[in-house]
Amino acid sequence: MEPTLPSDGAQEKIDFFLLSAHELRTSLTAMKWVFEMLKNGDYGPLTVEQRAAIDQVCQSNEKMVALLNGTMNAIKRDGVITYAKLPIHLAAMIAETVKDFSNEAVSKHIGLTYHQTPASVIIAGDESKLRIAFNNVIENAIKYSASESEITVSLSVQDGMAIVQVQDHGIGIPQEQSAHLFERFFRAGNSAEGGTGLGLYSTKLIVEHHGGTIAVASKEGKGSTVTIALPLQA
Repeated sequence: MEPTLPSDGAQEKIDFFLLSAHELRTSLTAMKWVFEMLKNGDYGPLTVEQRAAIDQVCQSNEKMVALLNGTMNAIKRDGVITYAKLPIHLAAMIAETVKDFSNEAVSKHIGLTYHQTPASVIIAGDESKLRIAFNNVIENAIKYSASESEITVSLSVQDGMAIVQVQDHGIGIPQEQSAHLFERFFRAGNSAEGGTGLGLYSTKLIVEHHGGTIAVASKEGKGSTVTIALPLQA
């Protein structure tokens, strides 16, 4: 028996859930690294009771991440959602996104730096969804980078486009698999366990909805550079 396709309204809700779930998972991951740093005594010694409480919170955090991953893996359909078109100060938004990942980077002994153009960079779009896109890219860079390596996030302007690049020196992507990077549920053969294969897929959807482009240059064992170009506000 052929499965019944969801209505347009259901498709929209499904897609919105996938995007929102990615943002939730990113926040939960950031919380996890703060908890781990507390447990390791990075912010001072803990009492036995405090450590037990943090252990309990960590377990709850892991369960929530597992629940999100399982639910996201069960979703197999695309949908259509609406996008706001409001002025966004891109430099400030990216600075906040980088800051959100600073604890995770520190916990893995990874350098995370942000270089931005001194000029004001304003685009028109949906800030909440663009945050999801940049979260996905920076999260991947940290996840697949080795300890003591460097990740550089940069923002520049060229030919009426805001250019955002995230460069890491991680595991890179096998050349024969690079053509499939933006396919839904695709995961490279050397990727970490626990991924959903939706990160770059949803990022591409968001970027293209904003009239932009995304490209990945990668070499296995050397690292990757993700370049996102978004049109400046007219």
